[in-house]
Amino acid sequence: MTTLYGPDGQPLRPSQEARAVQIRGGQAPTLDPTMFNPGWRDGAPNVDGSVIYGRYGFSRAFARQTCRTLYHANGLFQVAVELAAAFLVGDAIRYGTLADKGLQQILDDFWMANSLEHVISSRMINEWMLDGEQAVVFPTGADAPPADLPALVGLVDVDLSGFTLDVNTRRGATPSDMAERLQLELAEQQRLTWERGEFVWNAHNAFYNDPRGFPVALAAADFSIAYVNMMNMRLNVHQLQQRILAVYKAFLDPNGQDAGGVPDGGVHGWRMKAMTFRQLPEQGGVIPLIHQPGFTDKEGVKYEGVNESLDFLRPAQGASDAAQDMKLILRMVALTIGGMPEHYFGEGGGATRTTAEAMGLPSIRLANKRQAAFRHTIVRMLRAEVVRRGGRDRKWQASKGSRRRVPIDLIDFPIEFPEIREESLEMIIRRAEFAATHGYASAQTLTGDIGFDAARERERGAPALQDNPLPVPAPQE
Repeated sequence: MTTLYGPDGQPLRPSQEARAVQIRGGQAPTLDPTMFNPGWRDGAPNVDGSVIYGRYGFSRAFARQTCRTLYHANGLFQVAVELAAAFLVGDAIRYGTLADKGLQQILDDFWMANSLEHVISSRMINEWMLDGEQAVVFPTGADAPPADLPALVGLVDVDLSGFTLDVNTRRGATPSDMAERLQLELAEQQRLTWERGEFVWNAHNAFYNDPRGFPVALAAADFSIAYVNMMNMRLNVHQLQQRILAVYKAFLDPNGQDAGGVPDGGVHGWRMKAMTFRQLPEQGGVIPLIHQPGFTDKEGVKYEGVNESLDFLRPAQGASDAAQDMKLILRMVALTIGGMPEHYFGEGGGATRTTAEAMGLPSIRLANKRQAAFRHTIVRMLRAEVVRRGGRDRKWQASKGSRRRVPIDLIDFPIEFPEIREESLEMIIRRAEFAATHGYASAQTLTGDIGFDAARERERGAPALQDNPLPVPAPQE
C-alpha cells in the first residue's frame, strides 16, 4: 500500500470534512412555503386554510424580513445599505434659522431633546432603507408632555403583526396625507392608537393610492445573495482542488484474480489500488509511481501504451470567468442600491478619474431625489410638534423683516442635508467667489455651499456671517 508524505516528511493525515470557509448570506431567507410560494404574495391565510392574495403578487412582510435578515447575514448587502445611507445623510443633518423666534425655539428644543441628528443618521435612514416605511409617533394621553416642553418621539416597528394603517385618499395624494390612523395591537387586548396629527407616516414606492411602501434596498437583495453564493462556490472549488491533488488512472488487469485466486477480470486488483487513494489527503504531497510500459497477457496478446498514471490537476480553472461574473453581479448591487457605479464598492473596473466623475451623476440625481423624500418626513415631524405646542390655528412670521404671518403648513423648515453634487471642490470655490464678487448670494448660502455650517460659524463669531453686510472683494484687474 502506498503511503503519502507531506512536505515535512511525515505521513499525511486523511481528512473527510470540508474546511473551506463559507460566507454567510449566500442563501435567501425562507418563510412559510404555503404562504409565499410560488412567488411573494401580499395576503393572509383564510379560515379554510387558503390564502387571500393581495396586490402585485408581492408580500411586504416577506420583503421586509428578507432585507432585515440579509442586513445581518450578508456582508455585501449590509455594506451596500450603509454606503447608500451614508451617501444620503453623511455624518450630520443640520437646520438653518427661522424668521419667527418662537418657532425657532420650538425647533431648537425638539431637535436637542430627541437628539434628532443622531436618530436620523443612525436609525431612521437605515430602517427606511430596509423597510421602505416610517411611522414616527408622538406621546399621547397621560404620556404627552405639556405645551411648554418638547415631545420625545418614537418609531413604531411596522413589521409587528398587530400594526395597522387606516387611510383616506380624500385627504391627499401622498402616503403622508392619506394616512389617517395608526393602530398597534399588543398582548392582553391592549391597543395603542394614534390619530391624525399624532404621527407622521412615509412610504417608499407607494403608487396607485396604495399608502404602504416597499424596502428601498429590496432590489439589491437577490444580487447580494448571488454574489456571496458565487463566492462560496469558488471557495468550495478551491477547497476541493487543494485536496484532490491528482486523478489516478489505474490499470485494470483483465487476467486478474480476487483474494481467493478466482478470476474476476481484475476487479479485486483495481479495488486494492483505489484503496490507496480512498481518503483525500489534508495536505499536499508527492506521490511516487512505478511506470511499466506495455502489457502482455497469458495468451501472448501485447497491449501497447498501457500504463498507470497520476495526472495533476490545474487549480482554479474558470477563475477568470468567475471573476467577470462576480464583477457583473457587484455592478448590479451598486446599481440597484442607489444607481452607484461599481468603483464606489471598491471595484475600479475600467473607470478613470474623468469617467468616474461622470459615472457618479445618475447616483447623485437619485440621491437628491431620496433626500427630498426623507426631508419630507422630517419637516412633517417638525410641523406636528409645532401644532402640538402652539395649536393648529396659530400663525407664524413668514420671513425676516416681514409682518406677514402664515399657518405652519406654509412654513418651510431649512433642513440641510449634506450637499451631493458632481462638481469638484475647485469648481465650487470658483463659483462661490464669483457669486460673492457680484453679490449674487448671501454669506450664509455661500458658507453652506463650500461645506461650512453657517449657523454654527455665526455663533463662533465669523465676521461675514454677522448682521454686517457681506464684504465684496475688489474686482480683479
